[in-house]
Amino acid sequence: MAYPQQPAPPQAPQNTLGLISLILGIASIPLACCFGSGILFGIVAAVLGYMGKQKAAQGLATNGSQANAGFICGIIGAGIGVLWIVFTVVLNVAFLPGNFTS
Repeated sequence: MAYPQQPAPPQAPQNTLGLISLILGIASIPLACCFGSGILFGIVAAVLGYMGKQKAAQGLATNGSQANAGFICGIIGAGIGVLWIVFTVVLNVAFLPGNFTS
């Protein structure tokens, strides 16, 4: 006697990449003033957000907008971090002793 085949249960969505991307992306913005932290967190958030968007496009994840928000926040956080370092270096060089003209 043959038993009828049962369909495989649906696979749970793989939403981890989008969630971690959003957390790191949001954290990268206030950490931009801590030298290197905002840039590091932002780059990781952007990479994970991109990977999360790919998973959502393939139908393996259900949080594509969350991954997209993490991607955008990561880029913003990394950009602010770079601007912060450039701004700090420019100010430090501009106000070194001997750079004042009278």
